[in-house]
Amino acid sequence: MELINRPLYLQQLQKLRDRNAIKILVGARGVGKTSLLDIFAQDLKDSGVNSKNIVRVDFDTINFQNLDATDLLAMLTAQIPKSGKTYLLLDEISQIKNWQEAIVKVKKDFDADIYLSSSVELAEIAAPTITVNVLPLSFREFQDFYNFADDVSQNERFAMYLKFGGMPAVIKTLPDISAAISILSNDFYASILRDVVSGSKITDFDLMIGLIKKIFVQVGKIQSYNKFSKMFEQNPPAVRTVENYVDHLCAAHMLHSLSVTDLRRDNTLKRLAKYYPVDFGYSTLMIGEQEISQEILENAVYAELLRRGYEVSAYRVKDSLVFQVERGDAGDRIYINVVKHASLSSFVPLRAVKNLFAKWVITADEDVADSGDGIKVINVLDFLMSK
Repeated sequence: MELINRPLYLQQLQKLRDRNAIKILVGARGVGKTSLLDIFAQDLKDSGVNSKNIVRVDFDTINFQNLDATDLLAMLTAQIPKSGKTYLLLDEISQIKNWQEAIVKVKKDFDADIYLSSSVELAEIAAPTITVNVLPLSFREFQDFYNFADDVSQNERFAMYLKFGGMPAVIKTLPDISAAISILSNDFYASILRDVVSGSKITDFDLMIGLIKKIFVQVGKIQSYNKFSKMFEQNPPAVRTVENYVDHLCAAHMLHSLSVTDLRRDNTLKRLAKYYPVDFGYSTLMIGEQEISQEILENAVYAELLRRGYEVSAYRVKDSLVFQVERGDAGDRIYINVVKHASLSSFVPLRAVKNLFAKWVITADEDVADSGDGIKVINVLDFLMSK
C-alpha cells in the first residue's frame, strides 16, 4: 500500500532523532503508527543512514507470539551491526512479555536510537522516554487523503469526515463504503479483543459493547461511572465494573477522557469527566450517523487541540464547559467555548473566567462577529483548517 506522508508527525520524529530518550508512539489501532514508522525509516535512508543500521520489526504478527524479553534481546543483538548508530523501529512492543528488560539492556549496551509503538498504555520503563501521541487524520489531512471534486463544499467534506472518521486505511478505500466499514470494523473489534479484553479481567463482551454504545450516544456529556451504570435499565453493572471497562477503553486509546473542574471552586469534580471517541468512524459504526451537535463539534475541536500538541483541561461554568488550552512552554493560555450556534449567552461562561488570557468562541456559524469586549468568534471549519 502506498504510504502517504503525515508531515506533522514526521517533523516531530525528525526533531526527536538522536535525542537520548526512547521515543514511544501511542495511539489506537489504525491511526497509522506502523505507516509512520515506515515513513520515518525511509526518511532515515534518504538522510544517508545505511539500511543495515535500521532495524524495523512489527511484533503484531503471529510470528512473534509468546516471545519474552530474552528472545527479544537475542533477536535485536543479532540484528544490530557492530559499527555505527542503529535505529530501532519496533511496532506493538507490548506484545512481548517483559519487553522493558530487553530495551533497557539494548539502550545501555549499544549505540541505538529507539522508537517504539503501542496501541495500549505501556508500563513504566527505567529509562528516559518521550511520548508521541498519534491521532487519526485531522480534517486538513482528511482532505489530502481523499481526492474531493472541486465542487464539493467544505460543509459536505466536514459531514463526510464526521461520518467516516480519520483512520488512514479507511479513508483510502472511499468511495467504496463497504470496504471502508469493513476495515473500520476489523480495527475496532481487534482493539476490543486484543487491546482491551486480552490480559484484563474483562469477561463480559456484550456488556463492553453495550457500554461503548451508551458512551457514544452520550458523547461529550459530563458523566460519571455511576451514571453509566444507571443507563442499563435491566441488570445494571456494578459501578466498579463500569470504571474498569472505561479505564481499559481509555488505556487502549479508543476514548478520550477529559476531567472536569468547577471554575468557582477550582477543584476537579470527583469522578466526573467527558468522554469522546478517538475517531468519528467508531461512533458511526456502533450507533449510526448522527446530526452535528455541540458535543460533536467539541469532540472535533478537542482532538485538533491534542493533535497540535496543546495541553487541554476543562472548566464547568454553570451548564457550560470551557476548554483551557496551554500553549507550549510560554505560559500562555486560551479559553475556548464550543457551541453549535453563537449567541449572547455563548460569551457568558468566558466572561466568568477572570483573567486577561485570550478567549474564543468556536461555532458552526459561517457569519461570525467578535464580541465587543475582546472575545474572538471563529468558524469551526476555519479553526480546523488553520495551521
